[in-house]
Amino acid sequence: MKTAILFAVSLASASVAVPASAGDYQKGGYIYKALVQVCSETAEDDRLGLNKTLKSYRISKQAAVEKVVCNGQTLTDFARANQAVKVTAMLQPYEDRIKGKVTIQDVAASAAN
Repeated sequence: MKTAILFAVSLASASVAVPASAGDYQKGGYIYKALVQVCSETAEDDRLGLNKTLKSYRISKQAAVEKVVCNGQTLTDFARANQAVKVTAMLQPYEDRIKGKVTIQDVAASAAN
């Protein structure tokens, strides 16, 4: 009896663990609304509104840069395509983290002169 219940629970949890595609989101759903709002504010170059939306939906900027896709483009590429300069400047450090960009600055060189 316990094995049958364990099997049923594991089968139910396995069906929930399957990732959903973009087509699976309902137009009135929570995730759909969040994505539409994030993409709209990015296109409008509303840095403060985007920051507020990300906080209200509890999405970190790093996660937004890595995972949010607007019109088939990553969030930063979408911002650049829509000439959203303020939003691009806000998200640039998070995109650099993904690429592993390192900046080395020689502090002692100016003191040696």
